[in-house]
Amino acid sequence: MVPEPEPVLPVAPVAPVAPVAPVPVAPVAPVYPVSPVAPVAPVAPVAPVPVAPVAPVAPVAPMPVAPVAPVYPVFP
Repeated sequence: MVPEPEPVLPVAPVAPVAPVAPVPVAPVAPVYPVSPVAPVAPVAPVAPVPVAPVAPVAPVAPMPVAPVAPVYPVFP
């Protein structure tokens, strides 16, 4: 007597694995070297400009006005 073969259980198909999308990497901005700033020399204080004193103005003497001689009418 031949023994019966054992039944083969069906194997469920394996679902395909979805490909992983690449993660975008943001580009790194280039770092530019910063040129050093030269120190600003301090500004020397400006010396005050001496102002010569103004001489006082002498008072102006009143001008004498000569009296006007009366004009007499001349008769022909």
